[in-house]
Amino acid sequence: MTWFPAMSRKRGVAEERPFTSEEVETLAEAVRLAPSVHNAQPWTLAVDGRSATLHERSVEGLHEQDPEGRDRRISVGAAVADLALSVRALGWATDVRWHAEDEPGTATVIGTHRQRATVLDRERARAIGERASFRRPFAGRVVPHLLRTCVISAATVQASWIRGGAEERALARNLARAARINRSDVRYQRELGMWMSEPSGGTGFPADALAETGLPSVGLVGSGTRLPDQERLAEWIGQESVLVFSTLTDGPRDQLRVGMAVQRAWLEATRLGLVGSVLTQPLRLSEVRTELRDELGLGGIPQVLLRVGFPPEPHVPHAERRPLPQVFED
Repeated sequence: MTWFPAMSRKRGVAEERPFTSEEVETLAEAVRLAPSVHNAQPWTLAVDGRSATLHERSVEGLHEQDPEGRDRRISVGAAVADLALSVRALGWATDVRWHAEDEPGTATVIGTHRQRATVLDRERARAIGERASFRRPFAGRVVPHLLRTCVISAATVQASWIRGGAEERALARNLARAARINRSDVRYQRELGMWMSEPSGGTGFPADALAETGLPSVGLVGSGTRLPDQERLAEWIGQESVLVFSTLTDGPRDQLRVGMAVQRAWLEATRLGLVGSVLTQPLRLSEVRTELRDELGLGGIPQVLLRVGFPPEPHVPHAERRPLPQVFED
């Protein structure tokens, strides 16, 4: 594996050894498999001794979906969650350090000293390779309360389940509104088509990711998507488990941290035999974020919707990823 970057053997952090090449490969693979907006994978990884630093990477072609970089930072946060979890699963205590405000999209995960991995860490790390975006209706099984409690407990920011008819109707109204706007936005649809029509180099996603029915059909809409009426949409929401992640403030650090929280919850759901997908397309619209905050009484800014449930079939396809060497900085 000659493509690994050189790793300096500094004696600074502790007397113990740096990450081995095999450990670096494991960390890079965990980062590579993290979810990201349009599967753009907007990050690079650098490893030095026992410090693994993830840098936000600019990506062309997200001007309409992500003009402020919100989704890009959420994606980086998810990759940091994978990175930190993998370090722990390899038997290292971790220290996650966010860089200064002039580098808001950069975080360093340090393996401070040897520490036995817990069973939970190992199981969640194994879930990194099993997690995939499931953008189809779930099986008709209610997620038990105990599993929902485990999923929400894995998050580290404010998160709440959509509960009851009033919240289901409020979410339905806002998702339907966002879907109409996104479907009729010519520039947005042109950009979306670029990510779907020619997924190459391990980025982008196939056109069949656009669901024809169920809640996912309004979470990611194309120009030809048939939209349900709000009553039907509210019924679909009531049949699923939908988790809303929100933050009190709305800065870059908030979006990074919510990305970590979403990925932790998603991996816990995967560990428990559930599948899921995130809805961020509707939340690219500031007016939708504001209305959801007020109508759901969140007390903060909604950043991500995560739907989880049981898969109707055992196999869930995975999106392609960039080749492993491209995860590292040049």
